[in-house]
Amino acid sequence: MLELAEELQLFKPIEIDAKEILDSYFELVDYEACEYCFVTLYMWRNVYNTLYYVEDDFAIVSGEYEGNDFVVLPLATKENMPKAIEFILDHFKDKNKKVHLRAITKEIVDFMKENYPGDFEYIEERDYFDYVYDGESLRTLGGRKNQKKRNHINYFLKEYENRFEYKKLENKTQFEECIELLNAWSENKEDEDNDDFKNEFIAIQSLFSNYEKLKDKLKIGAIYVDGKLEAFSIGEMLNDNMAVIHIEKANPIVRGLYPYINQQFLVNEFNEVEFINREEDLGIEGLRKAKLSYHPCKFVEKYTVLEI
Repeated sequence: MLELAEELQLFKPIEIDAKEILDSYFELVDYEACEYCFVTLYMWRNVYNTLYYVEDDFAIVSGEYEGNDFVVLPLATKENMPKAIEFILDHFKDKNKKVHLRAITKEIVDFMKENYPGDFEYIEERDYFDYVYDGESLRTLGGRKNQKKRNHINYFLKEYENRFEYKKLENKTQFEECIELLNAWSENKEDEDNDDFKNEFIAIQSLFSNYEKLKDKLKIGAIYVDGKLEAFSIGEMLNDNMAVIHIEKANPIVRGLYPYINQQFLVNEFNEVEFINREEDLGIEGLRKAKLSYHPCKFVEKYTVLEI
């Protein structure tokens, strides 16, 4: 393995130009967790001080959380996963720190339990489970279980008849309208954590600023009411049969607008996608209730792995 100084030098910040390098490694895997796409890593790079390292066979992504260094699941084929795991263990050893892995799948937990018995603690992180939904169910909102959602949408359709339209967003002027809405939305969230809002605001702005380099995968849609942008959503394909929704914002005063942008973004941009990942609830009670109300078909389980 590399000497520590040389190794650390080869870990680089995830800036926009890293997309060209890392995209080929994301193509090696079919992970379902929202962390495993370039946009997620790029959006939150400043929050987690995200770095990456690549070899021919795998890529490693590291970060910091609450003062602790961590590494997420390697971007590697199943054949090269043992090699990547060994690299990570040596990496922590060289830094004289205990191993700390985040967003780890059950499959890798089982692998580590078998190959490193008694060396690690495995923590199930329910607050970080991703919610996955049947795509057709979200697009149609059929059945009795979705009656309340349909009622809200029907109210919106009737109340704002002939006054709204869906648009795909692709230019600077439209993105500026999104920022205006985001500022207005934050003013209506008096209890919102200020740091959380600032971090999300910066994350969204970074996507808009670099849209030209992200538009091969990134999709942005919006609802206009009376000619004014009132809701927008940002997402992309996570793997061959699953889309991930990174951001969804709407004017909370307009009844039915949230479920309508939720539905119409999928109808227009992900019309045939089998599964929709709407990310985690972070343990926030209101967010958990909202995500459960759409009846997920499964969760993407995630684990933290700590060296004992």
